[in-house]
Amino acid sequence: MKSLFAEVVFTRFYARVLVLVSSLIAAVLALLGPFFQKEFIDQLTGVESKLHFVHFTNPLGYILGAFFCVLTAQAFSQLTAYLSIREALHMQKVFAKRLYEKTLHLRVDTMAGKPVGEIVSLYATDVPGATVFLDQTLPAGCSTLFPLILAPYAISVLFDIPLWPIVFLMITIATLNTAMAFRQSRFFYRFKQLAAERIGLVNEWVQNIRTIRILGWTHHFENNIFDKRIVETTNRIGMVTNGQTMNAISSSITFILNVVALGTLVLYSKHQMTGGELLALLWIVAVFLVRPFRQMPWFFTFAFDSWTSLQRLEAFFATKNNQTEEPSAVSRKSAALSEKFALQVRGLNLSIAGRAILSDINLDIKHGEFVAIVGEVGSGKSLLLLSLLRETGASFFQYQVGSKDALKVPTDDVRAQFAYVPQEGFIMSATLRENVAFLYDIEPERDGLVEESLKLAQFDLSTERVEKGLNTEIGERGVNLSGGQRQRVGLARVHFHQAPIMLLDDCLSAVDVDTEQKLFEQLLLGAWQERTRILVTHRLSALHQVDRILFMEEGRIIDKGTFEELLARNQKFREYSTTVAKEATEKKSEVSHV
Repeated sequence: MKSLFAEVVFTRFYARVLVLVSSLIAAVLALLGPFFQKEFIDQLTGVESKLHFVHFTNPLGYILGAFFCVLTAQAFSQLTAYLSIREALHMQKVFAKRLYEKTLHLRVDTMAGKPVGEIVSLYATDVPGATVFLDQTLPAGCSTLFPLILAPYAISVLFDIPLWPIVFLMITIATLNTAMAFRQSRFFYRFKQLAAERIGLVNEWVQNIRTIRILGWTHHFENNIFDKRIVETTNRIGMVTNGQTMNAISSSITFILNVVALGTLVLYSKHQMTGGELLALLWIVAVFLVRPFRQMPWFFTFAFDSWTSLQRLEAFFATKNNQTEEPSAVSRKSAALSEKFALQVRGLNLSIAGRAILSDINLDIKHGEFVAIVGEVGSGKSLLLLSLLRETGASFFQYQVGSKDALKVPTDDVRAQFAYVPQEGFIMSATLRENVAFLYDIEPERDGLVEESLKLAQFDLSTERVEKGLNTEIGERGVNLSGGQRQRVGLARVHFHQAPIMLLDDCLSAVDVDTEQKLFEQLLLGAWQERTRILVTHRLSALHQVDRILFMEEGRIIDKGTFEELLARNQKFREYSTTVAKEATEKKSEVSHV
């Protein structure tokens, strides 16, 4: 894969060449200004000069020539900046789109180890930072490099003096600036890293602030954020101090260069200096080279800084989803699965970090069947549902959804056959109407279906503390709703969108027993009786009402059957049921005491 640095340099290469040409023209024109001024002074004083580019009988021509050169040089300098910024914006769009697509492509098990703050930092800091090569480094480099090459040559032509003292000083200054800039880039890199960590901590604090406050952890969380901020501030102080030192050195460089240039002129000049030549020398050294020397440290700083952003982006783009070895093409050849089933799976396996999570899962679920998946915490129930959605690195020997071979069609086509309700339902900061429809600016004409979906999900608009009905604004992550309300909004959303297969991941855990029974009667066994339902649950009350139970242990389905069948023949299921019933009784007792 082409490196991001190569993309920055060679994408739309003609535009990069235009930047170089524009900057070179600006440098040449800026350097011609002192020559016209030299000719003007020499003509006024009546002194013959050894170097003539043009000859005007009227001295005003030299003034106009100098003015034209300086003004046009500024115009080309601005054009260089404009072209660079335009290319930087183009590359930001390219990187942002790729980052977006990569984020969508990475599955849940891969993203689990990446905090939200890191992703936010990549978008907010590293995408713009990666293109600093174009909007800062490239124009700064050109406006530094070309004058530093042309100025010694011009001094040599004008004054016939050796270049080594001036060149030696320039090399020394460049070396010092490089060292300072490298140090500054280290501060910048640390600044980005600390900012990403702090954003992650703040994000976690904001998302869980109610729970943190209830548990009395507010002080500890805030101290953690403050400690990170202190480290960040210390780094920022070092960054500012180093930057000010660079600026101080850059500001004094031209004075030192003036002394060296004049000293070289006195010691090595072979002819009498004219007033025009002296003015040209001072202009070149004291004016023309001021900007390059002031930009030089920042050129290196921006270059190093941009390089770190490119490395961070490349590292993220190189992230791959965890993959379990797929069966060979030969072993995949098998009899076609039957279309009479809504869902059929053969040989589902999932390993994460070398540990087997799901092993040899086989499923045959009929159209309209209601299946419950039960097992101890950590047995793989939720990951099984996510694997059916192709959201993990699970491998399949065969996988068919209805009439579709799910291993041969795009993932989006597979997911379109499912509705998924997680235990912690996703709620966006929008109106209740938009949350159910999962669409912004939904037409009011569809309010009937929205209200019907909420009613079936036992979300009564007249009693649920939603004063403005469907127009009620729900805060980010549903902070204005209880856990049970969030789960019922998730169920209403699923009903609204009418997918053929329902994946319900313990989505009744936060509702009370009476509400659960109504949901079963009116929704799961009522409005959804023709749809295929797969329910992960820890509630024994639900197991009497499903068609079949899949009992999981350590990533395997160890038994299948009705509740009565499993109780009769499976000792482990009886023990599991006893444990669940005991926990439910203890929880009810705790609630009654409160």
